[in-house]
Amino acid sequence: MQTLWEEFLRLLRTDHAFREEVRRLVLTEELLTLPEKVEELTKAVRELVEAQREHSEILRQHSEQIAALIEAQNRTEAQIAALVEAQRRTWEELQRLVTWQRGEAGRREGERYERQVIRRAPAIFNGGQGGSPEQPIVQQRLTQLLAPFWQEGLIAPEDDPLLADLIWWKDEQIAVVEVSMRVDRYDVERAARRAATLRRAGAAAMGVVIGEDWATPETYNEAIQQQVEWFIGSEMSDGFREFRMRRVDMS
Repeated sequence: MQTLWEEFLRLLRTDHAFREEVRRLVLTEELLTLPEKVEELTKAVRELVEAQREHSEILRQHSEQIAALIEAQNRTEAQIAALVEAQRRTWEELQRLVTWQRGEAGRREGERYERQVIRRAPAIFNGGQGGSPEQPIVQQRLTQLLAPFWQEGLIAPEDDPLLADLIWWKDEQIAVVEVSMRVDRYDVERAARRAATLRRAGAAAMGVVIGEDWATPETYNEAIQQQVEWFIGSEMSDGFREFRMRRVDMS
């Protein structure tokens, strides 16, 4: 005959209704609902993990987009810098071209002015002879004077009368002339040094500058200091005026 305990265990194993009634009596409401709460918590955790994963993915995508934007901005800035540099170089080239054109225009204008002075030399000097050192009559006269120097070697360009713009003479008096629209101190210096070369060769030579204007006020003082005569604009130095008034011996 089974004991009461054995009957209890049998009913607990075989009778579902009996087992549930025992569970209801033995377990508290909290314990009975624990599996459901665990399941809910587990589900909530899974959802939180999934949300975190999705959030991380969104952050990754945003980071990639931000990196792409930064890279695009860097490329844009590099392109802008390249355009600015190209524009700067273009501007510099344009400035050089304008400067060159101005220089060329000034050089051509200066050459025209020099040719005019050479062609008008008989009127400017009120008679006499001479011309550009390229002319045979001038080369012949200078050759007679400079030949002794050539035995020692070439004369320095700054001192060589053959490189003067104009050589003009009346009898034995020779003018070594530098021509420039705006006479500067280099014109004065060349005229002085080239005239000095002819004086060392025994000629009665004087340096002369002819132009439209002095480059600076100091150039005028330089001419006086170097004892260079001048015909600037419509004004003449005393020595230049005396040379103009000098009469040529025609006998």
